[in-house]
Amino acid sequence: MTRVTSQQLLKSINQQKVLHLVFAEGPISRVELADKTGLTQQTVTNIVNRLLLEDIVIEGTPGASSGGRKPVPLTINVANMFAIGIELAGKYVQGALHNFRYDLVGEARRPVNRYVNEDHILATVCEVIDELLQLAPERSRIKGIGLSIQGLVDSKHGIALRLPGFGWGRFPLQDRLENKYDMPFYLENDVNLLAINENMHGSFRGSSNNITLKFDYGIGGAIVADHQLVTGSTFVAGEFGHYKAFTGANVYRCHCGGTGCLTTLASTSGLAMNAGLTLDEFAEGVRTGEPRMEELYETVVTALCLAVSNVVTFLNPDQVLMTGKLLETLGDLLIPAMDERIMANVPETCRGVRLNYMRQTPDESALAAGLVLKRVFEVPVDSLSL
Repeated sequence: MTRVTSQQLLKSINQQKVLHLVFAEGPISRVELADKTGLTQQTVTNIVNRLLLEDIVIEGTPGASSGGRKPVPLTINVANMFAIGIELAGKYVQGALHNFRYDLVGEARRPVNRYVNEDHILATVCEVIDELLQLAPERSRIKGIGLSIQGLVDSKHGIALRLPGFGWGRFPLQDRLENKYDMPFYLENDVNLLAINENMHGSFRGSSNNITLKFDYGIGGAIVADHQLVTGSTFVAGEFGHYKAFTGANVYRCHCGGTGCLTTLASTSGLAMNAGLTLDEFAEGVRTGEPRMEELYETVVTALCLAVSNVVTFLNPDQVLMTGKLLETLGDLLIPAMDERIMANVPETCRGVRLNYMRQTPDESALAAGLVLKRVFEVPVDSLSL
């Protein structure tokens, strides 16, 4: 029994090696696949035949011969494979169905005033998934569902450690969903997911040590060191929103149990709870020169710049990416101030850091669908490797 299991595992790994190369480097021939994977020509042929039969890989027009048989280029049948991406946020659940060419097939959204309990979250997610499943040509063509969660996630085991609007817990969201739908689900924290995407084929290409920060409904962060996503011993590394940033009259209790956290005033939820302001009201007051808003703005900007400066000094990244609703709304004012103050605060040895800003908040449901593509075509290695 052990020998058969080992053979099946080896067969699966070999197929993933071939799939990964066709996805990453296609069009690619069988000869090139054998050369790059180190597999025999016969093994590659057997794998490709299976993938052709399953309509996962397609053949192109044969190329010019170099003396032997004409090489036949292989590519992934991206138009005929689909992924669902779900964004689980504090005030809504939204999702999108994409094919593997990233064409948008359809979208669904459910606004939420307040989640009542974990079952309410699960039911809302399922409503969005059910609507999107109706849009797929064939359910068997959906290769997985990715979830981007504004909360804390043990992505290795598919467990939500903190869901939006709830305290700490261990909600086995992946198991609950896979049992219901009988297809693979992949969970990731929203900022970690953005960091993974940017390191794979975004602004962090060529970077080995970087930080991603998101100033939004909450505040989150992701740390990549030597091309590895750092999650910490309990999966909470990078929780930038709980950096202790405020003192004196500006200290408010945070949902984490501490006080003075950055998220208590520099996130949209913190502004609403502790200053009684929406982000739009805050921005309008700053732009019209309302004294109370100007004072609060200076408090927030000072805290943000000091916090980022300290993290840059402590972790010494080569790049930092900042995004979120705060930058989307006030970026024209914030970005110049952050550029100037952060660089003035960090030591000279860290001033080579590159500060990047993403003014348009990324489409997290699309990123979550992209997580499915990453998982479908990856070769089984350390799950934290980028």
